[in-house]
Amino acid sequence: MKPTITPPISLRGNNAKEVQILREFAQFWKVPHRERPSQDGKEILVSSGRVSETEAKTHSSIIVFQSGLEDSKEIAKEYGLAVKTKETLVQLPVAPDVAVSMRTRVSEFSGPGIEPVISGVMTPILYRLSGTRVHLSSVDLVSEYERLVSGGLEEVPSRKFRLVTKIPFSYRAIPSFIRNRAFRAPNSVTELTEDKLAPVECLRVIFLASLVVAAERAVPRIAFWRKGKSHALAITHDVETKLGLEDGAGRLADIESKLGVRSTWNVPSERYPLSSQLLISLATAGEVGGHDTKHDGRLIFESIENKVERVARCKSRLESLSKKEVRGFRAPLLQHGRELIDALGKAGYQYDSSAPSWEPLSPTSLKPHGVGTVFPFFISTMLEIPVSLPQDHQLIRVSGLTVTKAVEELLRVSGLVRDIGGACVLLVHPDYEFGQPENSEEYYRLLERFKSDPECEILTLGELARWWTHRANSQIETGNGDISIRYGDKDWSGDLELELVTSYGPDGFKIVRIEDKMEIASLLRDAPREEESS
Repeated sequence: MKPTITPPISLRGNNAKEVQILREFAQFWKVPHRERPSQDGKEILVSSGRVSETEAKTHSSIIVFQSGLEDSKEIAKEYGLAVKTKETLVQLPVAPDVAVSMRTRVSEFSGPGIEPVISGVMTPILYRLSGTRVHLSSVDLVSEYERLVSGGLEEVPSRKFRLVTKIPFSYRAIPSFIRNRAFRAPNSVTELTEDKLAPVECLRVIFLASLVVAAERAVPRIAFWRKGKSHALAITHDVETKLGLEDGAGRLADIESKLGVRSTWNVPSERYPLSSQLLISLATAGEVGGHDTKHDGRLIFESIENKVERVARCKSRLESLSKKEVRGFRAPLLQHGRELIDALGKAGYQYDSSAPSWEPLSPTSLKPHGVGTVFPFFISTMLEIPVSLPQDHQLIRVSGLTVTKAVEELLRVSGLVRDIGGACVLLVHPDYEFGQPENSEEYYRLLERFKSDPECEILTLGELARWWTHRANSQIETGNGDISIRYGDKDWSGDLELELVTSYGPDGFKIVRIEDKMEIASLLRDAPREEESS
């Protein structure tokens, strides 16, 4: 039996913010959606918070994500159910032997006429009310997304860090062994698991799985990467010192050249003398990105006006020296925040790559910290590309791993990212161990593992930003018995892959890849006809 295609879904929330977050879930998967429901009764309504009786009657199926503890109690009361809440680990399959997980609060509903239709490990995630098309989720999708992503973007500097940045000389004047000891968190880097690295991916899986189960029809989506690729790698370097630029950078660049890969070199514009010839060489072999002016840790304490002036000055000088456009930025110490991102946009940058997916001990807050996702995401018009792999400095100098052990840990964590189709963003400093001649073989071994994987797309950060923007600006269009992609970037038309998610179960999502128009016509022969999507 051929699958029919679910029509565009309707999104509903108690306020504009809730609708915006539901929209971000739909846009992540590229699921066709509307924010103004039609009246034909064929649409699925995805709601944050309770729905009215009228809304329930005018949609083919309803998915209700609770909007807070009080809302879950009101939902239970409305349907004659009992509810209890608990903190637990939620784990859900994505594919055979691949799962995502997160720690969160769930609301467990019970009573007559309710049955779980999606369950994690010992935890129901989605319920169906018998005899109806109403589905209730145990997870507050919107609030958890807001907590993880928006909360992860804002980092409160610790008192110790504030004191260090007030001293009248650079924090790097403090001997490195003292700095490393102050930031040490034993074994925490090597304890990185998927619930710490990518809890947002668990929320995204809940959204899509709920939609597939409630629709009982195939849900169209656009694959994350170019046809034939399942995940991506961006190799990046933060060049902190003159020695790193003049010695270590060339050594790493030679290895990358042998493997035929390109990388992004983030350089501070005013910290040490810069050679135009060296920057031109790096920009030609890969690309150059901004890394602030002084690398003094004080950027986040500047006013918005001073932030704009400072990052714009960095961009202008690097462009003058490298003779190439500087499109991206990474803050020293991976400092980040909405105000800094706004400043980067005003200064003309196209992307930022300063927020970690997760790090065990932020140098700024002195706490575990991250944005909880291994995929790029937009903050207004600026693209944030999270640093998804542990940086070399924390693995070797903070956690005390050997270079060989650090490579093994990087490959282990990259396996977690690869399995869920994310972007591996590698940060290696040419100033440290990987830039030394005795460790060249280990760096080659690390990159060769990615290069030998035919499903890995290796990109610079700028190329990754352009690809993700292209995908974000592309849309699935359905109507008149057809389904197609409207491409955001005409230069890459045909590179996106259209997929149908036909079911969800214990082995995760079942996906059908659509290769050509004849296959589309066959799949849509018995599908309902829709007039519009977005």
